[in-house]
Amino acid sequence: MRRTDDSGDRAGLRLDGRAAVVTGSGRGIGRAIAHGLAAHGAAVVVADLDEAAGATVADEITGRDGRAIATRVDVRNAESVAAMVDTTVAKWGSVDILVNNAGVATTQVVEDTSEADWRRVLDVNLTGVFLCCQAVLPHMSAQGSGKIVNVASVAAKRISFNAGASYSASKAGLLAFTRHLAYEVAGRGINVNAICPGPTLTPMMAEVADEETLRVRARSVPRGRLAEPDDQLNAVLFLVSDLADMVCGVALDVDGGALLGWTDTASYFERRRGPAAKEVPEEERDG
Repeated sequence: MRRTDDSGDRAGLRLDGRAAVVTGSGRGIGRAIAHGLAAHGAAVVVADLDEAAGATVADEITGRDGRAIATRVDVRNAESVAAMVDTTVAKWGSVDILVNNAGVATTQVVEDTSEADWRRVLDVNLTGVFLCCQAVLPHMSAQGSGKIVNVASVAAKRISFNAGASYSASKAGLLAFTRHLAYEVAGRGINVNAICPGPTLTPMMAEVADEETLRVRARSVPRGRLAEPDDQLNAVLFLVSDLADMVCGVALDVDGGALLGWTDTASYFERRRGPAAKEVPEEERDG
């Protein structure tokens, strides 16, 4: 049986002595995950393409007596990813946790999607995860332990309300990759799992969606509200903790029941071809 502390509460959520890499953690859900892992004792590498944003988050964490450094990473580039992992090991001595959160999307319908946009979304959302996992596996295998969490989307199991087919395809592929990798490395003491966020309220979502849009989205969620970044963090905390040692290859929906139903379809083409069509921040791309 898993040990408990003196109060009877499970102690397995503590991450003291572990080093965590969180990609795309300069804002939104990634930022919440970086903060949460640090608050539970992990030393965190805030990895983001936006170096300034990552540095701000790292400063926020250290300002709260946590341990964090920032590094720039382009997850599409194997050399950049390798440098991120080398930085982690040089600073903290190991890499125990990897959260693959970096992602992009576009809003176009299929016939309006350029090959370049298609490839960019797949390169970041799927190939980028492959490269990051491949880079940490030698370290995790050598120490006989590790936790990897891939941030997918409910779009992987349905379609995306906000983003295009490239996004849904990349996230569906990510779930297949998660299952396959989990099978390959479970015997080495490495757990690989995914979370599937539903509509999540972030500062950027509030900037691009008016109050009525947010109300409509909330009404489509059986739980009665949009998720918060900390809802996604809580799922990640469980999956990277000792409490999840026997959890391998799952895709945990964190959506307030959104997958149990669907919203109206009238706005589908309007959102992709109308005047509001735009590149959607990762945190608004719920599925």
